[in-house]
Amino acid sequence: MASLASLEQRIRALESRLAEGEGGYGDTRYRVRRETIATRLDVGRLLDQAGLPRAGDEEIDAVLDED
Repeated sequence: MASLASLEQRIRALESRLAEGEGGYGDTRYRVRRETIATRLDVGRLLDQAGLPRAGDEEIDAVLDED
């Protein structure tokens, strides 16, 4: 049977690994969000230059409802 000290050490190691994973997840979410915003801005500019309409809320909601 493992000692209390051994179990506490294992818990601390697991907590450390979890914190590292959560930190990486937060960074990834930030990068994806930033890239998504950049893409939306760029596509919007292209649509405006081409004189094409942007997707409206109703159209977007209809696509989301299909999922």
